[in-house]
Amino acid sequence: METGQLLQTLRQIVREETSLAIEQLTVQMNSRFDHVYTLFDGVFAKLDRHDSELVSITAGLKRVEERLDAVESRLTSVESRLTSVEAELQLVKSGLARLAARVSALEASEIVELKQQIAMLNSRVAQLEARRQ
Repeated sequence: METGQLLQTLRQIVREETSLAIEQLTVQMNSRFDHVYTLFDGVFAKLDRHDSELVSITAGLKRVEERLDAVESRLTSVESRLTSVEAELQLVKSGLARLAARVSALEASEIVELKQQIAMLNSRVAQLEARRQ
């Protein structure tokens, strides 16, 4: 056989041998890539689910913030009204204190008047007893 023909035969043998090895490696690589693609699909599915949950949580948080703003607004109104009620209560207390002082003064003057009346009655009783004797 000639050298050229021997080289061609050698090339063909090498091609066939390497082709079989490459096919086996290709099958193994495809199997591994299929597994990796499956894992990536799982990761993408989880990411989609997490994105959906994040959107839901964000919307819920926005609703909570809006309600909190409304509660804060109402609390400010209640605080304002409470301040007003406290001021009115202070006025009522001071008026009540003045009224109590006036009642005490009136009672004191009535007591003095009653004491005077009792003294006058005692003196009249004494006069009547003096006449009787």
